[in-house]
Amino acid sequence: MAKAFEGVRIVDFTQVLCGPMATAQLALLGADVIKIEQPEIGDQMRMLSARDTWAETRCGPGFMGVNYGKRSIAINLKAPEAEEIVRRMVRGANAIAENFKPGVLERLGFGYEWARKIEPNIVYCSISGFGQQGPMRGAGAYDGAIQAISGMMSATGTPETGPLRVGFPAADMTTGFNAAFALASALYRQKATGDGQYIDLSMTDSILSLMNYSVSRYTVAGDEPELLGNNSPTFQGTSSVFPTKDGFLNVSVFTDKMALRLCDALGHPEWKEEHRWNSVAGRTEDFDEVQSILTAELSQKTTAEWMPIMEREGVPVAPVNSLRDAVYSDQVQQRNFLIDLPAPTGIDGTISLPGTSFIASEDSPGTDRSPPRVGEHTDEILAEFDFSDMEIAVFHDKGVV
Repeated sequence: MAKAFEGVRIVDFTQVLCGPMATAQLALLGADVIKIEQPEIGDQMRMLSARDTWAETRCGPGFMGVNYGKRSIAINLKAPEAEEIVRRMVRGANAIAENFKPGVLERLGFGYEWARKIEPNIVYCSISGFGQQGPMRGAGAYDGAIQAISGMMSATGTPETGPLRVGFPAADMTTGFNAAFALASALYRQKATGDGQYIDLSMTDSILSLMNYSVSRYTVAGDEPELLGNNSPTFQGTSSVFPTKDGFLNVSVFTDKMALRLCDALGHPEWKEEHRWNSVAGRTEDFDEVQSILTAELSQKTTAEWMPIMEREGVPVAPVNSLRDAVYSDQVQQRNFLIDLPAPTGIDGTISLPGTSFIASEDSPGTDRSPPRVGEHTDEILAEFDFSDMEIAVFHDKGVV
C-alpha cells in the first residue's frame, strides 16, 4: 500500500507558516518534500517561537509543527552554483512551492518560466498576501494584517472591545490548508493529463473564502457582519457563551424545540409557556433579559455538573476548553491526532505534534521523519542528484551550501 502522494517530489522554497503548513500536509501524505533554507540561519520561523533549548537548536515549536516529514537542504540561492543544484532537484520534480513576495524568486532566477523549461509539466504554486497582481501585490503580508484587511477582524470582537484578531494565526493556517488543497488538485490534474500549471494563491482570498457565510450574506442581502462577541448571528439570547460556577459553557439554542428542552434542563418547565422562550421572535426581542436569566441560572453549577443535565435533555452545549483540555481530551486522544516523533537530531527525547484532521481507512496521513535541523540533509540530497563528494566539498568550502 502507498500513501496518496508517495513518489511525488516537491521542491519547497516556503518559510514561516502558511507555505510550510501546505507542504507539510503533503509530506504527511507521502510526498518527498525537499525544503530549501538559507545556510546556518534557515527558515526564520525556526527562531520566532523558540525559547530555551529550542532556541539553542534553532528548532522552535512553531517551526516543528509545520515542517515534520521534510528533508532540509541549505543553499545560498544568490551563489552562481545554486542554479545547477536547484535545476537538478526540479528535473523530475512534480511541484514547486514558494511564498516570497511576488517577483522575488523570479529575480533570483527560479521563477515559473525558468522551472517549466526544465520540467514542462511542473506544478508551481506561488503563495502571497494579496496575489501576483493588483495594487497591493508587493505589500507585506503578516497574519494580523491579513485578518484586518480581509474584514475578518471587523466581525470579531464586541462593541466594547472593538475589532479583535483571532487568537491564533488563522490567516496563515487557513492559507496553508488552502494551498495544500490547490497543490493536491493540480497534482491530480497533472497525473490525469500530464500537464502542469501555475497557481497564484492569496492569503486574503483564502480568508475571504473561509468567510464564505459572511461574504454571501453581504453580497446577496447586504448584511454587514456585526461585532457580536460570543453571541450567535441568529441574534437569539439563547445562543452565546455563559459563565458557570467554574468556567464557561457555550449554548447553541436557536430553534423552538431546543429552547423548550433548555427550559426543562434548567428546571423551569413553566417557562415553556412564555413568549421569550418559546419563539424565535421572543428570544430575539427579549435578548438582554434572556441572557441575564441564563447567566444567573448557569452560574449556579459547575461546567461538569451542567454537561450531563444538558446532554440528557438534548440541549446543544459545549464546555469552553483550555487548549490542554482540548488536545488531551478522550475524544481527540481516541483519534490519535497527535503524532509522536523523535526530537530533532541532537536533541534527546520525543515530541508530540499535531497531525491532520482526517483518518483514512488505508494509509492514513503520518510520518516518522522528525522536523529537520537547518541543512540536515544537504549532503544526502546533493549526492542523490549526482553531485560527487569532491563537488559537495567545494560547495561547502565556497559557502554555497
